[in-house]
Amino acid sequence: MTKVIAVGGVAGGATAASQLRRLDPDIGITIYERYEEISYGSCGMPYHISGEVETRDSLVNMTPEKFKQKNIDVKTCHEVIAVHPHNNTVTVLDKKNNIEFIDSYDYLILSPGGSPRILPVLKDTPQTFSLNKIEDLDDLMAYIETHNISEALVVGSGFIGLEVTENLSERGISVTMLQHDDRIYKNIEADMNGMLYEAMNEHGITLKLNTEITKIDGETAELSNGETINAPLIISGTGISPNTGFLKSSGITLTDKGLIPINKNGQTNFDNIYALGDAAVTRYQHVPGLNMQSALAWPAHRLAHIIANQISGDSSITHEGFLGTNIVQFFDCHIASFGLSEREVADIPHFVVDQQQKNKSGYMKNAAPIRIRIYVDKKSGLILRAAVTGTAGVDKRIDVLAAHTRLGGTAFDLINIEVAYAPPFSSPKDVINMVGYKAIEKAKE
Repeated sequence: MTKVIAVGGVAGGATAASQLRRLDPDIGITIYERYEEISYGSCGMPYHISGEVETRDSLVNMTPEKFKQKNIDVKTCHEVIAVHPHNNTVTVLDKKNNIEFIDSYDYLILSPGGSPRILPVLKDTPQTFSLNKIEDLDDLMAYIETHNISEALVVGSGFIGLEVTENLSERGISVTMLQHDDRIYKNIEADMNGMLYEAMNEHGITLKLNTEITKIDGETAELSNGETINAPLIISGTGISPNTGFLKSSGITLTDKGLIPINKNGQTNFDNIYALGDAAVTRYQHVPGLNMQSALAWPAHRLAHIIANQISGDSSITHEGFLGTNIVQFFDCHIASFGLSEREVADIPHFVVDQQQKNKSGYMKNAAPIRIRIYVDKKSGLILRAAVTGTAGVDKRIDVLAAHTRLGGTAFDLINIEVAYAPPFSSPKDVINMVGYKAIEKAKE
C-alpha cells in the first residue's frame, strides 16, 4: 500500500491529508504533529481574548479521533527530527515517552510551519507570551485570569500585534504597543496607515515608536527611550522563523532564510517530497519571475488541494502562484493589499494611481471614505500591487481587484467592472471604476 507521511498539521498538513483521503480511500496516511492539537483556526485565536470567539473549543476543527474515522493516523506530540530522502524515511521523536523511531514513506508532505521570534531580552520571562499555536492561547488566557491582568505590553505591530492589541483592549485591558522603528504595520504604505494611529488614540492605546525593551525586572520593563513602565503581561509579535532546522542535513533545498522552495506541483527538489504552509516559498502569480512567501491560510489550503491531487495521480492540477491577498481589521479600520511589496515594485517600471471617494453614494448618511492605490506595470498594464483602506467595503474591493488580476485583467479594464450598484452599496462609478479611468489617463502622460 502506498504510504504518505505529513509533517505537521493545521491548515497545511492536516488539510492535505483530508483532501488526499477524499481522493483516495485506500492510501495510507500518517500525520506527525509535534504539539497537542492537530487542526484549529489559528487566525481566530486573538478574537477569543475579547470573547468575540466565545469558546476555545470552537476554534478546534478536527481531533485525532475524527481523523481516525477517516482512516488517517494522527500522532500528536511526535516531532519529525530528521528526513532521509534517499531512504524515504524520517526519524520521529515521541516527545511524551522520549523515544526515537524510524518510519518510511512513499510520499512526504512537509508542513512544519514557523516559530515565533522572541527577542533575547524577553526569553525566560514568565509574563511573555506569543500566539502561534492553540496551546499558547490556553496559556495566555489562564495567565490573564489567574493574575487579574489589567494592562499589557504588545511588542510589534504586524497582524498579530494589531489583532491582539484590539482584543486585549476590547477585554478592558490597557495596552501599550512598542514598535522598534518609526512605522507601524508595514503591509500598507506609510502614508495610508494614518487611520491606525487615529484608532489607537480613539481607543486609548499608547504607542511608543522607535522604542525597544532593554531590560525586564520583575513586572516592569526598561525601555530604550529611558522610561520604565509596568509590564505584567507582554505579548511578542515580532514575526516567525520557519521550522526547517531538521531539514538542513537532508539534501532538501532551503533558501538562505530557511524556507523550502517548491515548483508548480508543490514539489521540493525531490519528486516525492512536497511542501506547503508558512515554511514554503513559491512565486507571484502575476509576476512569476519573483519568489514570494505567504504565511496565510488561503495559500496553504490551495496548495493542500494541489498536492493531494498530484499524489493521487492528477498531474493536471498545478500551482499558478499567489498574489498574497491579505486584510486586517483594527477596530473600525480595514486595511488590505495584494501583490509585490513596495520595495519589489520599485524595481519595475510602473506608474501609480490613487483614488479616494465614498464607499457608497455620498448622500447616504453612513457613507465613508475608501481609498485605493494601485501600481501599474508600464508595459503590460497589469496591477503589480494594490492597497485599499477604509472602514467599510474594503474586503469587496480588494477581492474584486485580486480576482481581476489573477484572471489577467489590466488596470485599464477596471472601467468595465460591473459593480452591484444601489446607493447603500456603491456609486454608479465605483471607486474601482474610477481607478481604471485614472489609469487610462495616467498611461498617456
